[in-house]
Amino acid sequence: MLDISPITSLPGLKKPPKHHILAPILNPATSPGSTWSSFFPSLSFGGPSQEEVTHKGHISTLDKKKQVDQKREIIGFQNPWPSWHKPTKSEMLASFQWGPDTDPCIPLAASYALPARQISPISQPSYSDLSNPESAASKAARLLTVQKPDFTPCPVGKKAKVTWLGHASMLLQLSSGVSVVFDPIFSQRCFPSEYFGPIRTYQPPCQVGDLPRIDAVLISHNHYDHLDQESVMGIWENNKDRVRFFVPLGIGKMMVDLWGLPKERVVEMDWWDNVTLTGLAQESVKVWCTPAQHNCWRSGSGKSGEPNGSLWASWMVEDLQSGDGEELYRVFFGGDTGYQFHTDPAWPPLPPTNWKRGDPLPPAEKEKPEDYPPCPAFKEISDNIGPPDLLLLPISVGASFAYLRSFTTWMPDWGNPMPRHTQGVTGANHMPPWDAVRVFKEMTEGGKGKAVAVGLHWGTFATEPEEVLKTLGGLEWACERQGVGFGRGWDGKHDEGVEDKVFLAVNQGESILV
Repeated sequence: MLDISPITSLPGLKKPPKHHILAPILNPATSPGSTWSSFFPSLSFGGPSQEEVTHKGHISTLDKKKQVDQKREIIGFQNPWPSWHKPTKSEMLASFQWGPDTDPCIPLAASYALPARQISPISQPSYSDLSNPESAASKAARLLTVQKPDFTPCPVGKKAKVTWLGHASMLLQLSSGVSVVFDPIFSQRCFPSEYFGPIRTYQPPCQVGDLPRIDAVLISHNHYDHLDQESVMGIWENNKDRVRFFVPLGIGKMMVDLWGLPKERVVEMDWWDNVTLTGLAQESVKVWCTPAQHNCWRSGSGKSGEPNGSLWASWMVEDLQSGDGEELYRVFFGGDTGYQFHTDPAWPPLPPTNWKRGDPLPPAEKEKPEDYPPCPAFKEISDNIGPPDLLLLPISVGASFAYLRSFTTWMPDWGNPMPRHTQGVTGANHMPPWDAVRVFKEMTEGGKGKAVAVGLHWGTFATEPEEVLKTLGGLEWACERQGVGFGRGWDGKHDEGVEDKVFLAVNQGESILV
């Protein structure tokens, strides 16, 4: 097992941090309780909003007679930036869309010819209309496939190997020999119950027991689609001699007290905390807990399961292997995060109807003033730690409504009572492809050498085939419009120096060597 250094933080940080919610002095408020749902971060089901938590002083346990000073108890967390915004009822209603989805990104993605490199899938998605080659389901099944992973170590001469395992699950194998899994989930449902709740449309490319040796598991937050008990415990059973679990504040107690993991194997970290993994043949690997713009709910998890009772985070992993004299190799994992709330139903900019790759780009859209600013956290991460070389970024807004619409997909679009919603209305919580490309550019600005991004958090749970097509087409268009290379897999362009920034949408189970 690798040793770890004591936790350290960036110097000069203000205490207490603005993302901490502290117990009010002599406030006898009581907890409003937790919600059964953690898959609906944009909706309220009886729990308080972040604003209510902040303003009403929501607490879980506090001795009413205790005089609290600067060391007041942390009772919750919040997004500390003006970019955080929970949509109002009127904003949510204005975002609803009924009828056929006319987004031109759908036919843009559907126009792909199957690449010669594609491997026959090991499973098919659970769409009902796969026999019709012209259906959206058939096109989605051909464009996003599940392949058998290759878990051989990162070869000599490469910095890292990353494999998409579905949804936000990523396996990172570094040149130093360290293997890291982010947000593993291999279960059929991401819900408290195994009988109902969001279910996989695409099967996992492997099972927990198929994974190679795992040194570290990094968890972004406690929503069921990112923190899966069965998967975490499976990794523990197969790697008891070495694995450690790195989690944001508030999650470790649940994993130790309720799940039975050894306390010494679970490392809770706050934003800007870092630890160094040592015991390697050469140098070491540093793990940073970094900010994200999201939230937390989870039932049955004690205090950490209360609304915003535990922290959410992104992660930066620095490989300090420096035998070739080059700088550190940095990998950023976005987990589940938003970037900017947009009230304009016409956002993000869409390609012209029938636009295809290779066509001239139309004139750039005139920028409109935004009601809400973008999240500054990503630029701060890059400024404080350094620009990442490899970024694993969420690219889909699919969550609440994708699951609800899964009950009505048998109905024709013109008669479906369950609406879609525009991408911007949940943009503060889940960033769509357009914002993911913006974050990619923002974080790598000023970086030396080339940078690669890989999309995650799409095409896995309770999703319509149109979501797969819209995500692929939307990512390609965002890359074209913002001057970033786009690819479905590693085609050598990056190595040849054709493009300095490349954003990839790979198949599930597919690996990328960088």
